[in-house]
Amino acid sequence: MSKNQILELLHELRLAGFRDELEHQLQHPQYADLPIQDRILRMLQAETERRYRNKIDRLTKAAQFKYQAAPDEIDYRNGRKLDKAETLSLLKCDWVRQYQNILISGASGTGKTWLACALGASAVQHEMSVRYARVGRLAEEIMYARLDGTITKLRAKLARLDLLIIDDFALSPMSKQELTDIFEIIEDRSAQSSTIMIAQRSPQEWYDYINDPLLADAFMDRLRSRAHLLNLEGKSLR
Repeated sequence: MSKNQILELLHELRLAGFRDELEHQLQHPQYADLPIQDRILRMLQAETERRYRNKIDRLTKAAQFKYQAAPDEIDYRNGRKLDKAETLSLLKCDWVRQYQNILISGASGTGKTWLACALGASAVQHEMSVRYARVGRLAEEIMYARLDGTITKLRAKLARLDLLIIDDFALSPMSKQELTDIFEIIEDRSAQSSTIMIAQRSPQEWYDYINDPLLADAFMDRLRSRAHLLNLEGKSLR
């Protein structure tokens, strides 16, 4: 079998990483001195890396992050009250594997959304599915899905996510139906996936914001019973 036939078969099998590494080895005579097992291992590693990068690219695009925040660029400066040891532990994503939540609060400009996106980016790097959404847009998406009869499909799709990031909660008034819809999404995900909630108001203030004791109790029970609370302080980072 000729070199071109092998390369063509690898192309048909969609083994682009393996193919590229094989071509690289064929173009550099020094690889001929390596044992065949080592050469095959290098080709397999190249294919594995290619598939991993493609998966991360797909997950990143699907996440719709507001910011392309890099976990290694998180700002731990004094005054933010962001514990570095705790944050580094969260970046390992064990909390997602254990179906825990994170509630991030703090004044406007303290970097809440950026931090959430960095945590989400870390989850993506661990090959987890993530989605970022502002709560108002999510409520609209749910409303339109109900109108066109796809609400069950949307709820199932959101429930399957490893991590859902909901931004700007309690920022502006929401109707009872909208709050109930958001609660139903959180309920569907309860004990089987993780959620990050971002708000300027502290979680203690969410009861008054929801303004319905029964709904508020249910809402907070699903979120706070297994949550990490991060309250950012300090001057605006903008």
